[in-house]
Amino acid sequence: MTHTQLTQLVQALLDAPQSNPTVKEFAQSWLDAEGTEKQAELTKQLVSVAEQNIALIDETIAFAGSERAVQILGEEGAANLLQHAKDIKAQGAEFCDCDSCVACKNIIDLKAEIE
Repeated sequence: MTHTQLTQLVQALLDAPQSNPTVKEFAQSWLDAEGTEKQAELTKQLVSVAEQNIALIDETIAFAGSERAVQILGEEGAANLLQHAKDIKAQGAEFCDCDSCVACKNIIDLKAEIE
């Protein structure tokens, strides 16, 4: 894996609207540390951050069916997310397919090359 490819993975975490503030802060710190020893240290943490922040599809279904999802997404938004999550689970999805989870999955899939 090239540094450019790794940078694109980290940028995807930062750009994903669904990434939580902790993930966004980590990604920005990684990008800000370009070419330094700090970046090398943060790279060692990257897979762990991805593993801790990817949502299993069952977690997404549980969230989408919750009152909290209705508060955040509205009734229609929560219902749409719930149906989508159930649909992709029926197709064999193991993880949520939002931009943030896809970015995390891409990092996890390349774990051997990153660590």
